Amino acid sequence: MIKLIATDADGTLFPDYGQDLPVSYFDTVRVLMDHGIIFGVCSGRPASNLRKVFAPIQDQIFYITQNGAMASYKGKTIYREAIPMADSREIIRDIRALDGCMTLYDTGEVCYFEKRDEEAYQFTRDVYHFDCELVDDLLDLKAPCIKFSVYRADHVEEVTEKAFAPKWRKKMNVACAGERVVDMMPRAASKGSSLSKVQAIFGVSMEETLAFGDNSNDIDMLNQAKYSVAVDNARQEVKEVCRYVADSNINDGELKVLKALLKDLNHPEAALRSFEK
Repeated sequence: MIKLIATDADGTLFPDYGQDLPVSYFDTVRVLMDHGIIFGVCSGRPASNLRKVFAPIQDQIFYITQNGAMASYKGKTIYREAIPMADSREIIRDIRALDGCMTLYDTGEVCYFEKRDEEAYQFTRDVYHFDCELVDDLLDLKAPCIKFSVYRADHVEEVTEKAFAPKWRKKMNVACAGERVVDMMPRAASKGSSLSKVQAIFGVSMEETLAFGDNSNDIDMLNQAKYSVAVDNARQEVKEVCRYVADSNINDGELKVLKALLKDLNHPEAALRSFEK
């Protein structure tokens, strides 16, 4: 029986930068929670934004945010992993040296940008609706960073993979999080490692977990769930690790899976058979 459901947001529930979910989605999740299923969202976004996206159920779900660097439930932080300040300063300098790239410095509460990177600031503020601030120099910040994002208007993976990402993978988790963003978190932080901590808190096993994802930063989370589902628009490497493939995000793929599950909660294999690869 499934006791916990975890979902990615961007690319899975809606296209990147989405903010709105249909009323029927929240209605379905409420019914699942009424049957005792724990529900949560695992995203690169901060909790302040996700609480707005999931406003109708915001106080009933858990949040794994900043791609696993932080987790919270009912207003309490249950996990947080910060980047050492010396590494943070070196990362800032390295991103500055990348062609056309800009830096997002995420403390878990506020996303900071340098004034020279106003394009990334405006994009993150106006499209993602994160809590953002401009500063003169990120090197002057005292608050520890729990996630860096490299922003570029296009070809962000291509540019970061030349030297930057290979260097920092020795110390950090580096993963694509969208067409304009590559995220970096402490090595100990990932969606999968944070999900395992949440599972332990609630006494839920991998065999009792259902997870949804679409991008490379979701893979270790999906590997933490027996019932792993990729949406049809997911990257091929994500589909390869998943047991099921649902319809695309623009066709309510996740919602279709949740509604199918509701028809036979006691027999998830039978309920989800039509989504098997």
